[in-house]
Amino acid sequence: MFRKSYILILILALLSLTLTGCLRTRGGSSGPVDLTFYGLDNSDVFDPIISEYQQLYPAIRIKYKKFNDSRAFENLLVNEIAEGEGPDIFYLHNTWLPRHTKKIVPLVSDTLTPRKFPETFVNVSSEDFIQPDPTDGIRKIYALPLYVDTLALYYNKQDFEEKVPERGKPAGTWDQLKEDAFKFQRQGEDGKLQHGEIALGRADNIRLSPKIFWNLLLQAGVNLYDSEFKQVQLTSGGQESFDYFLSFAGTLNKNYSWSTDLVPPDRPLAEVEAFLSGKVSAILAYSDLYARLETELKNVKTRNPSAINLKDVKVAPIPQIAEDEADYKAFADYYGLAVSRNSKNAAAAWSFIQFATGKSSAQVFHQKTKRPTARRDLIADQKKEPVTDVFASQLGYAASLRIFSDEKFETIIKEAIQNAVNGQNSRDALGNAQARINDLLKLEAPLGLYPKPKKK
Repeated sequence: MFRKSYILILILALLSLTLTGCLRTRGGSSGPVDLTFYGLDNSDVFDPIISEYQQLYPAIRIKYKKFNDSRAFENLLVNEIAEGEGPDIFYLHNTWLPRHTKKIVPLVSDTLTPRKFPETFVNVSSEDFIQPDPTDGIRKIYALPLYVDTLALYYNKQDFEEKVPERGKPAGTWDQLKEDAFKFQRQGEDGKLQHGEIALGRADNIRLSPKIFWNLLLQAGVNLYDSEFKQVQLTSGGQESFDYFLSFAGTLNKNYSWSTDLVPPDRPLAEVEAFLSGKVSAILAYSDLYARLETELKNVKTRNPSAINLKDVKVAPIPQIAEDEADYKAFADYYGLAVSRNSKNAAAAWSFIQFATGKSSAQVFHQKTKRPTARRDLIADQKKEPVTDVFASQLGYAASLRIFSDEKFETIIKEAIQNAVNGQNSRDALGNAQARINDLLKLEAPLGLYPKPKKK
């Protein structure tokens, strides 16, 4: 009897050591583990998730640090990791992976493999976060998504009831949206635009103009890169999308809808202000705008007493080029969580990430942020929620373009748009943008976005 009890105790002890070893540091220490987590959301979003995780794993302590500027955030990460420092866990944008693969420790798991990943998360996150390891060419998981957001159309219901009563809402296709535009157009005796249908056509007072352009390229089926992902080919297929976008700022066009007459470029959220002021009937934006509308409206009312009523703001799916739903596309923009190569506690860091993107934690994240889920098992519930339902409905056709450097690419595209608005031939403007982007790729990604491993 004593011998059997001794053996049982020995087995339990060995199991305990095995489980503890899963979360040991690289140095082999089984003591307390401290993890640093850099993110872009308020700490109250993660406080309950971290608290619940630490109840399960008391030896793992997680310190969350919030950053405000997403552009500065990436540069900070790059610099700190290059110096051998930085966080254990960090937010990774869905466009960042090709140039930061070597900075990340991929997930090693028997339960969540690249093959099983799409069973849990929507397709676009598989395409963005599962990529070949440049050292061996094997596809690996480099991040897990916190959510997946897409552009949708915020519109003034009252305006559309008045101007297009047969629908009472925006058109479902870009062609029809363009055809409707003249019904919303109002100009003063001095020729200045007083009201338009939608904020499109410029970059100086439309914050998301490059992303709207990417969305048009995506829906048009444009192959942004050559077959080796070394050079972009914007002018091969992208010119029509570029000209379509610009047309809404053309004063002589029937669909003229947008101008600095409506709102000056120096406003931080110029298109949002024009929309809430009742000067434009629709804007394109992400899900996070809705939660901020009440505050933004109060700010607008201090400058414009005739601002619209918040109850008139509705959200519709983004217009499509295709008429067949099977060909719908919506440009995805979101963040996941990744583990730095400098982490001395990579196993523990990945353990937390898996917990933070699990079903229960994802529900908490959604309650706090109202962003649409990346998990398939939460989509049905979120389709029942007002506003979120539109964004959740687009998850099935959310897709990405391989934007190597979103900040640098967007700067170039914004300048191209403004050059065309200011009189440069649109083909020259887009051609120059293509040349500048390709010069950047030659410098920063000479082997392409997905270089093949060197033969040993």
